[in-house]
This record gives sequence, C-alpha cells and structure tokens, in this order.
Amino acid sequence: MPFASLSPAQVRSTTFPRGRRGKGYDPAQVDAFLIRIADALSGRSALHPDEVRRVVFHEVPGGYDQRSVDDFLTRMEWQLRAGLVPPTGLRTGADVLAVKIPRSANGYDRGEVDAFLARAAASLDGRGRMTATEVRHTRFSTTSGLRRGYQTRAVDALLDELEQELRFRGR
Repeated sequence: MPFASLSPAQVRSTTFPRGRRGKGYDPAQVDAFLIRIADALSGRSALHPDEVRRVVFHEVPGGYDQRSVDDFLTRMEWQLRAGLVPPTGLRTGADVLAVKIPRSANGYDRGEVDAFLARAAASLDGRGRMTATEVRHTRFSTTSGLRRGYQTRAVDALLDELEQELRFRGR
C-alpha cells in the first residue's frame, strides 16, 4: 500500500489530535519516537522498520488519539522499508532565507541561527561548500528570559530539510 513519502521535517512537525475517550498515547513518548523516525529518514541514525511496527506507548489521560498515531506509524514503517525520502523545497539560497521561523521564549539564539542560514544559503547558490555532515553536527546556544530565540523544533525541522538537500546534491 504505497503512501506519499514525508520528509524528515514533515515527520518532525507532525501533530496528532487528542484521544476522544479520555486516554491516548503518551505525547512525550510519541514525540520522541517521531524524532527518531525523522533522524532515520535524514540519515542521522538507523531505525529498522520492524522497530516502528513494534513500538509500544503508555496510555495516559488526554494523550494522542491512538488510531491517528497507529495509522501514521504504518505509513512510516512502509516509507522506511521502501527507503524513500522526497526531494526538498530548498533549491536555492532564497528558499532557505524565505523560511519564517517562529520565535520562542526558550529557543535557539537568533543571531547564531541567522548566520548559519546565511552560510547555508550561499552554499546552495554555489558560493560555499557546506556539507550534510556539517549541518547534522551544528549546535546553537539557547536563550531564555527576555531574549527570545527561534523555536527549536522549527529550526531542527529546517536543518533536517537542509541536510536532506545537501545529501541529494552529494555533499
């Protein structure tokens, strides 16, 4: 049963409705597993499709709707088995710089992220040699309090997509 493939960024940003009957899968456990799937799709780590099939989450009050999560995991198992990762939308530096990253009270330092994305944009336009490995190993300082940073989940999703594009280009 073929499904449309999802990018690591799309997997990382997936959300689920809450269960209707009071209980559902533990959101923290599900979200952590989504990160493992996104990392596997981006080539950062290995995750066998059978692990996706066998994963078990605790039930908690107000958790994620079980059917929605199970359907999504079936899709991810199929995609991992098929080894499919779709092309990204980051074809040029302008594409990278056009991404609007939400801000957060506790997030990544905006100056560091902006400088990195400027280098990434130049690299996509042929004015640099950034590699997928460099993207994978990039770390940013975090902010708190009055200094608002970029939302970590949104930046991580963008980095997944950038890493995927650089892999596609053989870097």
